[in-house]
Amino acid sequence: MNITRRRMGLLLGSSILFTPAILRAEAARMKAFEGTTLNLLAVQFGSHAALWAQVPEFEAATGIKVNIEYAPFENTREKTLLDMSSKTGRFDLFTVDIMWLAEYAAAGYLEPVAKYIADPELTAEDYDVNDFVSRVFSGTGVYNGTMYNVPFDCGTVGNMFRADWIEAAGLKVPDRFDGSFTTDKMMEICAALNDPSKGQAGYVTGPQRWFWGWMFTPLMYAFQDPAKAGNEFVNEAWEVTINNEDNLAALNFYLGLKQFTPKDDLNYGYGEQLAVYQQGKAGGSITYSGFIGEHYEGPGLDIKGKNIALHSPIGPKGRTDPFFGSWGLSISVDSKAKEAAWLFVQWITHKERLRKACIGGNPAVRHSTFQDAEYQAAQPWGAKLYDYMDKTANPDERIRVPEWAEISEIMGLHGNRAWGGEITAEQALEAMQADMTGAFKRGGYYRSGAQNPKQLWRDLSYYDRKPADWG
Repeated sequence: MNITRRRMGLLLGSSILFTPAILRAEAARMKAFEGTTLNLLAVQFGSHAALWAQVPEFEAATGIKVNIEYAPFENTREKTLLDMSSKTGRFDLFTVDIMWLAEYAAAGYLEPVAKYIADPELTAEDYDVNDFVSRVFSGTGVYNGTMYNVPFDCGTVGNMFRADWIEAAGLKVPDRFDGSFTTDKMMEICAALNDPSKGQAGYVTGPQRWFWGWMFTPLMYAFQDPAKAGNEFVNEAWEVTINNEDNLAALNFYLGLKQFTPKDDLNYGYGEQLAVYQQGKAGGSITYSGFIGEHYEGPGLDIKGKNIALHSPIGPKGRTDPFFGSWGLSISVDSKAKEAAWLFVQWITHKERLRKACIGGNPAVRHSTFQDAEYQAAQPWGAKLYDYMDKTANPDERIRVPEWAEISEIMGLHGNRAWGGEITAEQALEAMQADMTGAFKRGGYYRSGAQNPKQLWRDLSYYDRKPADWG
């Protein structure tokens, strides 16, 4: 019995007599790939644990075995590209960071998924794709007009500060998005909390080469003149613009924080700076909102309940950084079990599974989750991001080009040298400009007739289409 999505909806509203038939159809859909084995390569984040903990339920309902291999964040891209480029289809599914989507999609490594979403034989009637926050859904998974994944995590870069220390210093504790946390206020707080005699740094960050793409970029946007918004990295002709006066001010501000950071921090990454903050040796720390529940407010932490989650500081020209981070679940174009893989994607990203995962610490991506009272109680810092992710966040802050990983590496190479005092801020930006120009030249951006990606960060309405419209 072939029950289409429309007919199933009609039957559900017509009579209880049809319930057994509907249930049999749903059971058949879930058992269609019984005996299949799927292999997933997933980033190893504790915040995702409550999501993957539900996999045994999927296995029991479908008869599909799901093997998950985890990779540390810093090794995920390398391991993913190694498998993708081999074209063996060893992994059917990958967790994909938004900053790598263009690279993977442009190389032809990912399976487009819109056709699966529209297939009633593979997607549950109550999947409710429009329940995903529009900008999160398209911002996570769309490249060149094609949908390549479904989001399960989103958030933004910000700062954690010890609220109790700020109060003890006689300062008012800012509130997220209340407009009071500016670059000047951040500098004032860091100075007040800095006490070397107690082994207490005012702030800690991750100046290691690998981390500049997401730890420094928010300051570039905060310092940018609103009249020049969109030109943080390149202009409309794809000429590199990173060496500009606003970015110089941003870099000097970032380097200025060094007076309040641990003296041996040149090669600190996220793990090292987190450890310093958790041990009560720093008053402030850069972070990603998705990490707060585990790393700052997790059970057993001495700092639990003593923190205030803030956004990146508002720049001197009044600009709020629109940083957007996210993870999506993608199907390998070389998978031998694409339909079974999609059955898993739509099951694990169903609103009920995501609600349960988010109450357990996973970042929210659906309207229904953001509006859920249990989620709001479990992750108040995440609930406050609802309006921001829906209306402010820029999915292309880290410009959506296949060369982003190289651009980020260039930033880290020269930024780290400036942090260590080897070169000046001016020299760092000059070197970034030259090397990024070389990367775009190699990518063919300046050739006659080049078909370059659209600079969608200049008009975010592109990402505000309803999820169901990406057909």
